[in-house]
Amino acid sequence: MKFFWERNKARFIIFLAVLGPGLITAMADNDAAGVATYSVAASMYGMSSQYFVILTTILLGVTQEIGARIAIVTGKGLGDLIREHYGVRISVVLFLAYFVANQSVILQDVAGLKSAVQLFDLPWWMAWMHWQGLLLVVCTSLILSVVFLNFKNLQRIFLVTILFYGTYIVSALLVKPDWGEALRRSLVFPERHFVTNPHYWFTLIAVLGTTVTAWGQFFINSFVADKGIKPEQLKEQRVEVYFGAILTNIFSWMMAIAVTYTLFAHNTIISDAQTAAMAIRPLAGNFSYILFATGLLAASLLGLIVVPLATAYVFTELFGYERSLNSTFGKGRVFYTFFILQIVLGLLVSLFPQINLFGLTLYANYLNGAILPVVFYFLIRFSENPEIMGETYISKGFSKWFLRGSAFFIAAAVVVTFVGQFFIK
Repeated sequence: MKFFWERNKARFIIFLAVLGPGLITAMADNDAAGVATYSVAASMYGMSSQYFVILTTILLGVTQEIGARIAIVTGKGLGDLIREHYGVRISVVLFLAYFVANQSVILQDVAGLKSAVQLFDLPWWMAWMHWQGLLLVVCTSLILSVVFLNFKNLQRIFLVTILFYGTYIVSALLVKPDWGEALRRSLVFPERHFVTNPHYWFTLIAVLGTTVTAWGQFFINSFVADKGIKPEQLKEQRVEVYFGAILTNIFSWMMAIAVTYTLFAHNTIISDAQTAAMAIRPLAGNFSYILFATGLLAASLLGLIVVPLATAYVFTELFGYERSLNSTFGKGRVFYTFFILQIVLGLLVSLFPQINLFGLTLYANYLNGAILPVVFYFLIRFSENPEIMGETYISKGFSKWFLRGSAFFIAAAVVVTFVGQFFIK
């Protein structure tokens, strides 16, 4: 053991130095929108909703490794490269689609925060505030944290928040699932009557879109560039990225188990994560309910920072403004203002209780899945260009062809499932 430590000590220290971008991006994919999507999908289709979990894990790792590698070699964000090589017109069109997809996710994260607040019994000293007041306090705290804390301190907050995702593993264990059946349904074959249902495949695209997100492809690229990771740290960064991809899909699989062996087993279809937690309570007990609610709170907080940051990164990169979490507000005024506006917009919409933000869940994440081939196109163009990457760092072998094949498969699946929606009775 001592020999192993002495031999790998330097590499482990480098791994800790690069720890953050891959893990944070992957885990933030499991934000409130992700929790809602996994819960709704599992309540309808059980563990068959996780049918692509292995391929999704590989795809998440491959795409985020490519994005991180581009940032490490060029020192630029994906938005910077798109603007430089494709011009402002393409940048505007791309950003509009990206903004719509991201803002729908932010709305769900605000809804997730609202739901998490309502799921907990408030202590007496907070009882005088309604959920609107609590939302305002929490969101203001998040904004102040991003504006006044530097990159390193924010990353520490992200990593601590991720620890709370462990509640979903405990939730899954408490429902005492049939592990063999769970593996068969999610890894080997879905139930036969699901295969012929177009809505099932539509839902799988939504699950894919909340795991391998369009914003995540941009965020890891910008976050790595902001962190300033060097080419000599590329091997350790690659390990960190794949570690994040595996871990995030373990958590999503556990969420699906918690819902499958409670709600799906009792033919209870839900529409959002809050309903999932409340429905689990009488079936699996109060402790499972608290764990599920705690996980939702952590997911909402992480998503409500990371997703607006991803949009702010892309906006400033595409249109040539300063962007860095180490910048002061004065220097990064556009970056921080755009971040704040997204949260404010989400808060304003959330004040209308008649609007069901989680009603967007499957459709918003289907949109995320639908625009992935466009994002993959840019990853392919940049990562395979020796003038940008140099001969040493261009994509080769498995990652090159897996990304190309995934882009084609997802584009075809989006077309088929979109058309299929019109034939669902």
